[in-house]
Amino acid sequence: MTRLLERALAGLGQDAESRPGGPGALNHETQRLFAYHHATKHTYYSVRARAHFLDWRNQPSPFRVYRGARTIKLERNPSFPAVGTFEAMARLGEGGEGGRGSKGGKGAREGTQSAVRLDSVWLSRLLWYSMAISAWKQVPQSGIRYSLRVNPSSGNLHPTETHLALCGFDGLDDGLYHYRADTHALERRGRGDWVGELARALELDAAARLARPRLIVALTSIFWREAWKYRDRAYRYCCHDLGHAQMSILLAALALGHYGGVMAHFSDLRLARTLGLAQSDEAPMSFLVFSENSGDKAPPRAELESSTPNELSEEEVPYYLLLGMHRSTVLVRIKESEETSLGGFESFTSSSPPTSAPPTAPDSPLGAVVRRRRSALDFDPQAEPMPRATFEQMLDFATRDWPADWRGNFVLGKREAGEIKEVEGSTKKTWQGHDFIELYLYVHRVRGLEPGVYRWSARDRQLEQLHTGNVQRVAAYLSLEQPLAGHASFAISMIADLEAAARLFGNRGYRYVHFEAGAIGQRLYLGAEALGWNATGIGAFYDDDVHRYLGLLEETGAESTESVYAAEQAAMVTLETQATTISGASPEVTISESHEEQARSTQTGAPGVTGAMPVERPSSGDASRDGRRLPRQVIYHFAVGRAVRDPRLGAAEE
Repeated sequence: MTRLLERALAGLGQDAESRPGGPGALNHETQRLFAYHHATKHTYYSVRARAHFLDWRNQPSPFRVYRGARTIKLERNPSFPAVGTFEAMARLGEGGEGGRGSKGGKGAREGTQSAVRLDSVWLSRLLWYSMAISAWKQVPQSGIRYSLRVNPSSGNLHPTETHLALCGFDGLDDGLYHYRADTHALERRGRGDWVGELARALELDAAARLARPRLIVALTSIFWREAWKYRDRAYRYCCHDLGHAQMSILLAALALGHYGGVMAHFSDLRLARTLGLAQSDEAPMSFLVFSENSGDKAPPRAELESSTPNELSEEEVPYYLLLGMHRSTVLVRIKESEETSLGGFESFTSSSPPTSAPPTAPDSPLGAVVRRRRSALDFDPQAEPMPRATFEQMLDFATRDWPADWRGNFVLGKREAGEIKEVEGSTKKTWQGHDFIELYLYVHRVRGLEPGVYRWSARDRQLEQLHTGNVQRVAAYLSLEQPLAGHASFAISMIADLEAAARLFGNRGYRYVHFEAGAIGQRLYLGAEALGWNATGIGAFYDDDVHRYLGLLEETGAESTESVYAAEQAAMVTLETQATTISGASPEVTISESHEEQARSTQTGAPGVTGAMPVERPSSGDASRDGRRLPRQVIYHFAVGRAVRDPRLGAAEE
């Protein structure tokens, strides 16, 4: 087992105590956040000057196994409640109100979900419809076969691991378990009161309004899995993946009758030790806590059992920018940042008030949608235009509120009182959080909308038109010259308020903005699929070209249309006229920067793109001009359209 992560965090506790400013000073040195983000940006020239050839013999295994652990097989292909996709999204934004087995939102928060039986079947349903393998692909000619999962991942590399603390599940010992996605099974890592152990480490108060949980899901990241391909930029993708996984599990659990929320503001060192991961390549990143009264009987004391995690590669290559960024986000103690972070909840302004879905809104069952969801490898540019109502329904539900501690609407224990905001609605109180992400849209083919650039206001649930014109080639260029962003019905730049996140949470806020982007992306995936469309997340883009295009790098208050016009003249590319990117007889296939795979075009020049390349613009020394500490920056791209059929996709795994 390699120990790069352990060495990166070594001495952090002592270091934090001795640094000027006391414990947590490293997290508050927010120049580290901006320096890392800037150093890992893509430019047209950097992606060509920094060629990276993958060492396939050293590719990390996509599956973690704890050798020596007792294995409990779960039921495959279990049934799932007939809850609609948008119905679940709406309930999540309303505090779980109306969920199965609950007595409304208040009941869900107070642990009155006793109507739901928790056992191995319930757990199988939760994991099968949130984190399991969903299908297999086979690469032509080579015959290589590999799996896809319910939750998406950059490059299909899946750095996220799932651990579960159970208490009072029928037929299962109280304890700590690891989920094996390859066999749909649990590996028991420890017995006893692991829910209580994690609750204490997370500083949950047993007398809190949320009763003592029966289930806590711990999500960890194995950075090396992603860094093998994406090197230092991989930290961004690991955090995106966490956001997708969080939303995937929350929605599945809610459909199964349990409302929960995310806790991501915790002592990293304490939780790593508690989970037995202090000397591991896994970093605890978030905990999903589900409310339920676990009874008065105290389980036996928590103890780890003997098991050994498998080696993922022969050698782990160190990427010091990535490890340094993670180190700077680590909290030694939760209390160290309350004054500037958790205590700042009262200053949050919600931009996503939850509203109930119209009775006539189209919907599809969540269970079927999550199992058939795929990352589109390309879109059909000749597909019929998307109806505007469909377009706006996706945006509406993707940007609704959802429960997480850093959002100010899922805080337990001592930090609960006076820090959760409620607003009076027409008939009830609803919980609201804060959004760091704003969506800019490149609209290509939406019926009832002129092509151009728009901004979505999550607060007002309305579109603002910024520019009129065909922006297909620009969207493709900005998305690392990937034609799918131009072939789609629309593409998105997710712009994060890094300055606000850093001000409230220090470097830790860098995780939270990516979690939020991933949560939006997961709902876009599911919303598109539920309405008969397809989507793909795009983690790679020309960062500062996006900023110039959207007018975020202007020194003066120039209109955004001026930046758009300049970018269109300097960054035009020519798209292929047909969606043949992956439908050729024998394409050369590589793992894409943005999604699961991409076939390389046989044309000269950039993959899948021909035509004029951008003119390089020299950077000035002004930080606001060259993007080194730009307050608002792009962190995720997305595209939605009608997917081209992938001939490598096999039957779903049963």
